[in-house]
Amino acid sequence: MPALAISRITLRRLILSLSMGSVLIMLILGGTGIYGIQRTQLMDDTLASNQAFAQKLAASASDFLTQAQNDLAYSAKQIAQFGTNPAVMQMEANHLHLQGAKFHSVSITSAQGIILAISPETLQISGRKVPAVDPQTAVLRKKTPTISKPFTTILGNLAILLTHPLYSPQNEYLGYLAGTVYLKADGGLSRLIKQHYFRNDTYVYLVDSSRRLLYHPDPNRLGTIVGTNPVVTAVLSGQTGAERITNSQGVDMLAGYAYIPGAKWGVVVQRPTEVTLEKLSTLMQRVMWLSLLPVLLLLAALWFLSTWISRPLRALSHIMQTGYDGNAAERIRSVRCWYSEAQHLQKALLAGTDTVISRLSQLREEAYQDPLTGLGNRRGLDIALQALESTGQTFSVLALDIDFFKRINDHYGHDVGDQVIRQMGELMRSQARNGDSLFRMGGEEFLTLLPGTPVDNALTIAERLRAAVEASPLLPQERVTISIGIAAWGPDSARRVADTLKEADLALYQAKQNGRNRVERSA
Repeated sequence: MPALAISRITLRRLILSLSMGSVLIMLILGGTGIYGIQRTQLMDDTLASNQAFAQKLAASASDFLTQAQNDLAYSAKQIAQFGTNPAVMQMEANHLHLQGAKFHSVSITSAQGIILAISPETLQISGRKVPAVDPQTAVLRKKTPTISKPFTTILGNLAILLTHPLYSPQNEYLGYLAGTVYLKADGGLSRLIKQHYFRNDTYVYLVDSSRRLLYHPDPNRLGTIVGTNPVVTAVLSGQTGAERITNSQGVDMLAGYAYIPGAKWGVVVQRPTEVTLEKLSTLMQRVMWLSLLPVLLLLAALWFLSTWISRPLRALSHIMQTGYDGNAAERIRSVRCWYSEAQHLQKALLAGTDTVISRLSQLREEAYQDPLTGLGNRRGLDIALQALESTGQTFSVLALDIDFFKRINDHYGHDVGDQVIRQMGELMRSQARNGDSLFRMGGEEFLTLLPGTPVDNALTIAERLRAAVEASPLLPQERVTISIGIAAWGPDSARRVADTLKEADLALYQAKQNGRNRVERSA
């Protein structure tokens, strides 16, 4: 009978190979899985955030145009009461031009196309006839309120025109009143959009029904036509949404968009996908480096423990080779301590596994926590809202925003701005009650959930927090204030929980509009 071949594979080598392979596969699969989940979550959150920004800007732009047209309508009514009195026309033109930041110039044109009044008067075009190629000539034919497409004015400015017809008390057409908004100048649409704070390379642009850019952070692109871009196509067809695209410049973007029905314009807010995922890549690299030392220690432990595992088997082999003697049973019993050593190995492996799981658990926890303040982030907010909605518990929402935070960053630098945000988080914690949930929504925006709190009590809590911030020395040479919007939800509410957050944002916007450093509640 032929002798059995002895394998060159030892138990020690086999254990080492299997153990090292298992640890490496676990790290690779675990890291890849977590990266994929977080990557998808980050992109989804950015898309949702950009869509929300776009809807907010669309609402603001719509309000801007509606107010501008209402101002024109009111002045047209005033002018009609006095006919074509030059003094009245000039007074109304000056009033419209100076009363706010809507119009860069205001003109009154007769039914024959002659400019009767202009503000500012320094333009010196009174008495001129509107050129045939000017979009104002279409107003003479339509005789209805209009919003023009972009055009170049007599003085060479790229602009849009808002008009309202003039009729006498006898319903005789007298001409029209026109307000001009320059697209490349500060004020009007440009100021409306710039007042919203965007971070991390997020930017906004505005297009009209001809795909022409009415606003863009790059002034050189104003007035140009946007080429192939599915988001522009979607928003100009009246849709509101978000999607990942490659824009007309060939950049991978996460875009949110909203439609402005009255003007047939589209608002697009987008951010490069690469920028969105940059922090995630950095975070994963840090986790891998932090995991490297424990993994190396684990592999070293496996190396030495494999010797202990193989030692009992070598002893048993020696017993079998030398045969049994009087103390063979004792020698075998002595080998049975192998189980104790196996238990030690099991503990070492469990210790190593616990280390990896702890790191992964820490990563998941950080995914729901804002790294700068330690408050919850948007993902944490979603979980809290789901819990409140599932229990049907009444709650109030405080939407907070640090006033003039961009000026703080510009004047003191981003390090001081970050310190103010951290101190804001500490102040919120100091004023919070047991059960309140605190979140940082991004930038200088914060949110507080007050479970079981009606809106009247929420007003008291919000005012106490506002006063505490105002009284705190967050900056050495000036005080820092906040504006707060409040909304409430209960099981009998007709609106959804998500709509309550929007109501709180609208109340916050109202607080900003009413002068800041104040508390407003939703209607």
